[in-house]
Amino acid sequence: MTIEQYIERHGNDTMSELPFTEIDSLLLTSLVYLNLDKIMPKDKNEMMSLSKISSLFFKKNDEQTIKKMRPSFIPHVISILRLMAQKKRYKNILFYNYINEVTDITQFCAITAKLEDHTNYIAFSGTDDSVIGWKEDFQMSYVFPVPAQEKALNYLKNTISIFGPKYRVGGHSKGGNLAMTSYMLNNFLIQHKIIEVYNFDGPGFRKREFESKKFKVMERKLKMYIPEKSLIGRLFRSSENYEVIKSSSNVFFQHDGTRWIVDDLKFKRGEFSKQSKKLEKRVFDWINSYQDEDRKKIVDIIFSVLEKGGITELSQLRVSKLQKVYILIKENKDMDKESRKLILDAIKKLILQKENKKTSN
Repeated sequence: MTIEQYIERHGNDTMSELPFTEIDSLLLTSLVYLNLDKIMPKDKNEMMSLSKISSLFFKKNDEQTIKKMRPSFIPHVISILRLMAQKKRYKNILFYNYINEVTDITQFCAITAKLEDHTNYIAFSGTDDSVIGWKEDFQMSYVFPVPAQEKALNYLKNTISIFGPKYRVGGHSKGGNLAMTSYMLNNFLIQHKIIEVYNFDGPGFRKREFESKKFKVMERKLKMYIPEKSLIGRLFRSSENYEVIKSSSNVFFQHDGTRWIVDDLKFKRGEFSKQSKKLEKRVFDWINSYQDEDRKKIVDIIFSVLEKGGITELSQLRVSKLQKVYILIKENKDMDKESRKLILDAIKKLILQKENKKTSN
């Protein structure tokens, strides 16, 4: 069944009747993608119920505005918000400490939810539609911590009270990495307050962070989920203790957790595809064949090409612009042959995916 069907089936079960599930966790990490700048109170300690957030959100945004929102999965998240706000299980969840920052060096968003089971949930957003957000993701291949990881560390430190309730922390995509990092870099007293760390198809770390004692300590509380054809969740090095999930989408779009298939109280388990294993190995071997300074050079080239192509948001990457980027990468003489081939192959697959999606619609 779909996530919406899960909400319909269990939305009136209180958390005392049905304890917190992995699907509840994914739902909370999905909501943090929504822009709540003009909705959440300016006082970060002031709480607002989900039903109130939903009411204000739909007063502020009409259907036409919602349809144009990016990334492309946001309208689906909004429909999930509407449904959750009508259900006993979710409508009285209290949200607070909302932060949303996009600068020329970082993209960071987080929110905290006070749950009925007397725990709190800290949700970190994944990358939004901004190119700077995606550049920061790539920078994780040669820098640690990047600005968003530092912000996640400080958010956790400033939110968790040593004498308060227990917490869960989680995120989707880059948000999953931020959840892991914020735990790893905090002190023992903060770590002790955290029950679980959720990573929904988020990237891992460089070799030195992966092999650190801090990672091994965090891994004991880690719950990681990746789709069958995952790429993002297998970038860099990460835990081998993950659950493989079936999705109703194909290839790149499997990264959208709101399209994962639900099996009553958990996501439907699957198997990591041969295609993803081959692509993972190829990307892994490619990344690890370079030193940090070389990775930085490649990332700078990729994003300078996007800038030359007039692309500041990923939603601008329609087929015509992808073809332009393809040509610019192909003609670039500063990138080595293997890097150029890998990137060109990825762009070709994305072009085909978009063309197929357009045809099916």
